[in-house]
Parts: sequence; C-alpha cells; structure tokens
Amino acid sequence: MCEVAQTSKYLPATNSNISNDEEVYEAAEPTLLNMPVEIILKICSFLEADVLKYTLSKVCRRFEDILADDHLWKYWVHSKIKGFFPVLPNLKIWEETQIDWEEVCVEMDVGRKKWSNVKDTMKHIVVKDVHYASVDTVLLANKGEICLSGGRDRGMAFWHVKDLKVSDIDDVTIIMRNAKPKHIKHNAHLGWVWDLAADNIENASVVYSASWDNTVKAWDLASGLNCIETFRCGMSALSVVTADNIVVGLYSKKILTFDIRSGSNPINAYKPHKGPVLALSSYKNMIASVSEDKTLAVWDRVAGKLIKNDIKIPTDRAYPVCINWNSPALYIGDSKGSLHLFNPEDHTFVRTHEIWAESSVMEPSNKIVGCYQSQGNIIVCSDRGEIKFLYNCHPPQEYSSVQTSTIDVTQLQYLEGVLVIGTCDSALEFWISNERYDNAL
Repeated sequence: MCEVAQTSKYLPATNSNISNDEEVYEAAEPTLLNMPVEIILKICSFLEADVLKYTLSKVCRRFEDILADDHLWKYWVHSKIKGFFPVLPNLKIWEETQIDWEEVCVEMDVGRKKWSNVKDTMKHIVVKDVHYASVDTVLLANKGEICLSGGRDRGMAFWHVKDLKVSDIDDVTIIMRNAKPKHIKHNAHLGWVWDLAADNIENASVVYSASWDNTVKAWDLASGLNCIETFRCGMSALSVVTADNIVVGLYSKKILTFDIRSGSNPINAYKPHKGPVLALSSYKNMIASVSEDKTLAVWDRVAGKLIKNDIKIPTDRAYPVCINWNSPALYIGDSKGSLHLFNPEDHTFVRTHEIWAESSVMEPSNKIVGCYQSQGNIIVCSDRGEIKFLYNCHPPQEYSSVQTSTIDVTQLQYLEGVLVIGTCDSALEFWISNERYDNAL
C-alpha cells in the first residue's frame, strides 16, 4: 500500500505488459485548487496572523475565501490566550458593534512578535542631559511622530521622533547625550511640569501643560512652543486631559473645565472627591477621575453633571496612580502593583489583578505609573523600571517584559509603534520599531 501511495504514475490494471505507445495516466498532483482545506489550515497554524492577512490571503481567491471566515480568526484568538476574551463579554457595545476577530488576532500576534524580541524588532534609545531634573511627563502625538516632555526643571522639550537616530549602531541600547530637541522651552512654568495633553492626538497643533505653579498653559506647536494662553487654576494642577474643552484636576480636590476661546477663567467646576485629583481619562463625552481618597468619579461633560462619584477603588493601603478608559475596559493602576478593572459602561468594580506581587516590608512596592490598552493588548509600567506586555483578556496574560536602563520611571506613553517613558534620572527612553526607525534614516 505504501508503495502504491508513493507511485507517481498508474498503469491500466488489465495489462501489465504495455508498450511505450500505450496510454499512461498521470496521478493527480496537489495544487492550491484541490488541496484539502484541513491541510491549508494546518499550514496556516504555523504562520503569523499578519502574514495570513496581508500576504497569504492575497495569493489566490480560494485562500481569500478561506481566511474570510470570522469563526476561524475567533478560534485563533482563543487559542493564544488562557482565559476569556473579550475581558468583559456582556457589554452592550458588543451587541451594537461586532468584534473584528481578524484585527484582534493580528494585533495580538504583532504585539507578541514585537515585544518578545526587542533586540531584533526595536531600537532602544536613551536620551540624557536635555532635562536637568526628573522628567515627570511625556506625550506622544501625530501617530507617534512627535513627543513632548516636561519635568521638575520647569522646562518643556518638543521632539521629532525621526530625529532620534544615529548612523552606526553597535550596542543594543543607544545612549544619546547630545540630542537636540526640535524646540526647548526653559522655564516654561514657575513650578514642576506635571502633566501634558494634546488638543488632538492624531493631529496636534496645541499642547497643554499642567504645573505646580497653579496654572495650565497652552503652547502652539507650529510657532515653536509659544504660549498662547495661561489658565489660572488657583491650586497646583496635577493632571490635564482634552475633550473639546480642557479639563484640569487639582490638588485642591476640584476639577475645572476651560475653553481656550473663553479666555483664562474656568467655564465649569465640580468637586467629586475628598482628596487631590491624581489622574484623569476621557472617553467619548465622559471624564473619569481618580483621587487620593481612593475613589473614582465620572462626569458627563455634555450634560454638565456628575454621573457617579464615591465609587470605591479596593486598593487597601494603596492609592490610585493612573487610569485608562477604552471601550473594552476601564483600568486603574495603583501604588502597590495592582490593576483594577471597572465596567466602562456602568462604572462598577469588576475585579483586581495583581500584576506585581506586593513587595516585602523592606522593599519598595511596584507603583503602576503607566497603563495603555488596545482591544487585544495591555502595556503596564512599574516605577521600578519593568514594562510588562499582556493580552487584554481575563485574566490578563503576560507574554513579554522589558527592563528600562534608567531608574524610577514616572510616566509611560505608547502610540503607533513608539513607546516612551520619563524617568527620575533626567532621561527619556524610547523604543522605536525598526520599520519607523529605518525609514527615518
């Protein structure tokens, strides 16, 4: 039987002694048109999702039809994780908007491939000696093409990411001590620059900076960081976000709303907390705030009213540090290394994930100073310098981690293949995808 299976030509069974003139039958050779679907899918299981979507599906009409099956991509997503996806499957949004399983699968695979082997996929650049004190805030905008930084030297720097390049690269980490930002504004404020926000993250023209000097300032990027407005807050401004208007969280427990068209005075104010407002996040027409009093509050900026406040964050001895709100979930990172999941639709607490185990009494805890989420991935960063990459599922599944070169991380931002952190070591660290970096050379 094995010999028959390996034979490439078959002779008529009625006559074993045929001449060369008689008919010889060719065995059917496998082609793309007659190959069983099971074999094609087995081949696909060894390939990356982006290869399947952007290359294999373009080979022929049959491959395109096979890979157009949404159930196939859904199966591949669930085969990658050890848990449930999406993280909150009963949200109303999933009744109105179907999950793009193909896009989620590609996003997960690209993220894992990128961050599991950063030596081959990313350029790691450490920029030193531009700020002379702790870099407390960083901001990426315009598809990761520009970066702004601010810190305790009271200054701000405006970077073009494409300018962070060198001709010869010998080491895994590139340390740049003579890097020159596109623009730098010494003494941008009279106090520490604590947070930054852009008027439009996709096409920023104005950037807002919050400072301990009781002001928020608006800076015009086109003119080289010229101050076009100063908003008087009456108390140290710890956080700022933009959602049509400028929203500022204050040390005095208040949240103020400004409109650059109305001048320097606030157009609205509310007091949802009993402690300083530590972080803000905007989603659609909502503003979420977290406070030192360990509560979450949600404001509807269109209706101009407080939807909910005094939502307890079960942080025990910890306090909330950062917040990220997107359609799949609302995450709050705390000072003890835990990530708290809230329902983004009714703002109720769901569960807590311990990303970093609580340290012993003699060791400092891992404070989560940055959290980024997309539909398929989560990036979280500890102030002790470890960045973790996880699938956005239940429970979050870690697939890689990266250690920073400098110490005491203050903030993390990620956008379109560019990751940047600020540090207390007066440095910025960038991870830039090879494609973006090589195109800049």
